[in-house]
Order: sequence, then structure tokens, then C-alpha cells
Amino acid sequence: MIKQYHEYTNYTRYVDFKRLDFIIQSIIENSDKNTLEGLDLGCGMGNITIPLAILGYRMTGIDISPKNINNAKSRKITVDNPFFLVEDAENFSLGKDNLDFVICSEVLEHLNSPHRALNLINKVLRNNGLLIVTVPNGYGPYSLIADHLRNKVISRISNIKPSEHVKTFSLSNICNLIEEAGFDILKINHSDFISFLPVLVKSKRFCHLDCYLADKLPSAFVSGYFMICRKKSE
Repeated sequence: MIKQYHEYTNYTRYVDFKRLDFIIQSIIENSDKNTLEGLDLGCGMGNITIPLAILGYRMTGIDISPKNINNAKSRKITVDNPFFLVEDAENFSLGKDNLDFVICSEVLEHLNSPHRALNLINKVLRNNGLLIVTVPNGYGPYSLIADHLRNKVISRISNIKPSEHVKTFSLSNICNLIEEAGFDILKINHSDFISFLPVLVKSKRFCHLDCYLADKLPSAFVSGYFMICRKKSE
């Protein structure tokens, strides 16, 4: 699974590389142009934005954290690509309405109003532009431990802070939200099953098998979803 653009990330987990490969392959397989411009909304330190720039896409990365953006800028490929901005995903403004694709990866669960972000994404995309969303399954193994158990039990009896996730999505919830924002869902893939557990995450062999297993499991049992969507024609 080692690919050239992997070296431009800070990733170490197999499932993170799986997600990155899904995003890049989705753009390649569903685009009708050679030169593409995209937005990575909630880009963090640029672990998706920079590999896409390496592959020749014109990229903008937006994140609410100045620290993340400064880190991302220090890893830029050229002077003007990617272009990074400190902005709020629920209130961002680009002054564009013709982007070819937008990536919103592991972001919507952090937002109080994810529908606002999706509506803004719709506005900056050209007709038939791509939206790639990845989210945790709010009732899968990861969220049951890292969100529900952490918030209801662990944070109350220890110094561990509650989860930063403010929304939990079932598959039907996230599909409805995306469709209401004006998108058709083209494809849904799975992330992993239990490879996030600390006792297992260091075993590359297990994580590989776990991610393979997740692809075969019913959607309700996996830890997250990868989704390709297309903006509906106006």
C-alpha cells in the first residue's frame, strides 16, 4: 500500500492511508478534466492537501486552528500551492463558485451546524462537482468507546477530557444531511473495524486485515464511512 504521496503526510496508521487513497482514487475516477482545483475543508496540518498538490491539483486548505495552518504552511510544495487559510468551516468565504472538488474529511462531527458547512460547500462547487466526505460511524466500535463511553463514564471519573466530537451520525443521518444539501451520493466505503484500539494499532498486519474485514462487514458494524458525492445540476 506504499504510494509515492504517502511520504508527504504525518500518518502512521493504516486506516489513515486507506482514507487518503480513497480520496485520491475518487477524484481520479470521477473527474472529467485534467486540471482540477480543489478545497480541503478542515485540512488540519495538510496531510490530504499536500499530497493532492504533489499530484498536480490546485489546492486550498482551510482550518480553524492557526497552529495547524502554520504547520501546514511550513510543508508547502511551492510558494502558491497549496494555499492555506485560517477560516471556520461553518462560515468560510472563498469568493469562488467553480471548484472541481471539495474534501471534508473527519470534520462534520466536530461542527455544531454541519448543514451550514455542506451548504457552503455546495455554493463553491461547480455543477456536477465532487464532494468527498469521511465521518465516524456514530454508533460503531470507535465512537462507542471514544465518544459515548468516554463522555458518559471515563471523563467523569478521570482527568480525561470529553470527546471533541459534538455530532454523531448513523449512516442514514449523514446520507440525509448530504442529500438535503443538494448532493447525490455515488459510493459509500468503510474505514476500519477495531484497528484503532491501542493494543492493536501498532500491528501493520492486523490493521491491514482489519481494514479488509471492514469492507466486508455490514455498514452498522464499522467504525467509519468514506463517501463520494456529486453536486446536483441546477
